[in-house]
Amino acid sequence: MKNKIKVKLRSTFAIAPTKAYLSRSATGKDPVLKVDSGTTVKGFLLQMPAIGSPDEWDDMFLHVFVNGRVEGMDYVLQPDDVVDLHIPVSGG
Repeated sequence: MKNKIKVKLRSTFAIAPTKAYLSRSATGKDPVLKVDSGTTVKGFLLQMPAIGSPDEWDDMFLHVFVNGRVEGMDYVLQPDDVVDLHIPVSGG
């Protein structure tokens, strides 16, 4: 059995914060998710099917920030990391 760590997720607009998803947070605000120790950014994203499959992430210009810094898909999440998901959009 793997140890779990807590990771805070912000910018949930990028993944459609449904009632079921927000219920994972006691406050209904930025959810604190439990993931296996050793989980990478990619592994974390794979747990969120609402953002699509990995082959779509480049097409949507998905940017992942951990603690305010852009991190690669191989970054190993640490306890209490704050993950922000951003999908740039424009209008006209």
